[in-house]
Amino acid sequence: MYYIKDAVFRRITEVEGTPCGEILVRPGAVDDPDLFVYVARSSGGQGGEYEIVRMIQSDADLETDWYDNNMHQAFEEVAEQDFCREGWPSPERQRAEFLQRLLADRAIKERLDDGLSPSISGE
Repeated sequence: MYYIKDAVFRRITEVEGTPCGEILVRPGAVDDPDLFVYVARSSGGQGGEYEIVRMIQSDADLETDWYDNNMHQAFEEVAEQDFCREGWPSPERQRAEFLQRLLADRAIKERLDDGLSPSISGE
């Protein structure tokens, strides 16, 4: 399970043409990387009104990544099956619970509601 120390709404952006809210999540565990989580309105209404469309882990370090450093991969996409450690619950369930914890933050939820209104997201 990925423990959230802090989460901050950053901006509205697009991922593959889909309007999304970008949320920076700082981990509660020492060895876990920061995550950039991209949340969009759900397509088809399954599983709630929002869904995670992309997660990117940030291993950026000012000492090594202030220039174009091809020796270090600072940002890497996180596949759903790789989101959590093995075990129970399933990765899909842990990812859904992670999203619910993000949406429990009233400031983040309000920014998503304002920035991803149905008229903007094309529904």
